[in-house]
Amino acid sequence: MTNGEINRLGDKIRENYIKDSLEENTLNELQIYRTSHKDSLAKVFNAMCNLNRKMGKRSIITYRIKRFESIIGKLYRFPKMEFSRMWDIGGCRCIVNNNEEVYEFKELIEKSDILVIRKEKDYIIAPQTEGYKSLHLYISLKNDTNKVIELQIRNKDDHNWATLVEITDLLFDAKLKEYGKDKELLRFHFLLSKRSELSTDEKKEIAKTIKKYKYFEKLSNVFSRNYIQIRKQWLNIESKNNHNYFLIETKKDEVPKITSYRKFDEAEENYFNIYKNNQTANVVLTHLPKPDYEQISIAYSNYILTFHSFLDDSYEIFERLIEKTLVDKRYFEFIKYFTLYNEIVYNHVNNLMSEVFEVYQISKRNSNDLQNYKLKQKEKDWVQDINNQVRKRQDKQKRIQDSMRQNIPRGGTLGNYIFTFISKRIARKYNKRIKKVADRMEIK
Repeated sequence: MTNGEINRLGDKIRENYIKDSLEENTLNELQIYRTSHKDSLAKVFNAMCNLNRKMGKRSIITYRIKRFESIIGKLYRFPKMEFSRMWDIGGCRCIVNNNEEVYEFKELIEKSDILVIRKEKDYIIAPQTEGYKSLHLYISLKNDTNKVIELQIRNKDDHNWATLVEITDLLFDAKLKEYGKDKELLRFHFLLSKRSELSTDEKKEIAKTIKKYKYFEKLSNVFSRNYIQIRKQWLNIESKNNHNYFLIETKKDEVPKITSYRKFDEAEENYFNIYKNNQTANVVLTHLPKPDYEQISIAYSNYILTFHSFLDDSYEIFERLIEKTLVDKRYFEFIKYFTLYNEIVYNHVNNLMSEVFEVYQISKRNSNDLQNYKLKQKEKDWVQDINNQVRKRQDKQKRIQDSMRQNIPRGGTLGNYIFTFISKRIARKYNKRIKKVADRMEIK
């Protein structure tokens, strides 16, 4: 397609969007244009994997062709954009450990014999206003400059932040990426992007939002619902040879579905059919060098929905608030945060133990066929993974209690006595509830 034809297609898509759905001819044209990027994208991806080996790092590298919904939404949001200048139809993502590795990767690309950087947007040096951070490079093959591929290189913390925004959009219908519909959740994510730079007042603001939206509980419930079923799906994928293309379909109230393929064309055809049948489907097609549950669950945590680092991050925020209010002798605030923290811990541990229970139920239904034999071998790993999370929560609880013992008010005043009595009663209440749940599964 010529640039003129591509731009006219973009105009047709905008016109169709106003009518709520794309006409079949327009959808077919868009599909042809999308998939015309596949060969250049595959070559750039292979080059990225080779550079990653040179770095000697265990970075996560994936690629995808931009989803229909994302293309259509972007054209609508930027009515003056020429479709031929949308340079992120084909995209690679590289998730590294830190920003030093981000720029190390960029230097290797600059020295490459087969790649050329056409344009750069550095959102690490200059983050977007809502908090997004990543290095975007727009790359062409030196022997084929017709197709431009977007490469996003970001550290794990910034990647986790970006996926949490998409999880919020899915679970709370916040539309943060497109319109910033929910201003309070938009502010919430901006504060989370600051991480170690948060002030005490900002941590309090985060805690307030978590409580108001029952944010932690919602994520914990969804992750627990999905964990075992997703692991079972992945076990089936691991048994297949040379399946490197993954179609992930996510719905708000259902367990995500992962389908693997050996060939791109088959995977893309199924993706296209899903979208044709449901133009609001939340589905992504991606490629990994080899099946790896840990990598895909990090790279696409917003689709896999089994775990997110936010859970640990929010614990850290509450722990700092509890310690700060105790040291500052702001006892009413301490009681508020200490109670909320304990309620979150209890609900999370309860959800984790329901996952263990699900594994045991699966065991009872197992027969002697090969698939269930493999499942049996994995069950111990899954239970161990869940138990480790429970123990981590228990260790955090002990650390908080140690801090309380060091900072609890001394002296015989009535106020000190009342505060000590209330705080110890709260601790005993939740420790008893957590121990009861843990003992059910013989967690010591």
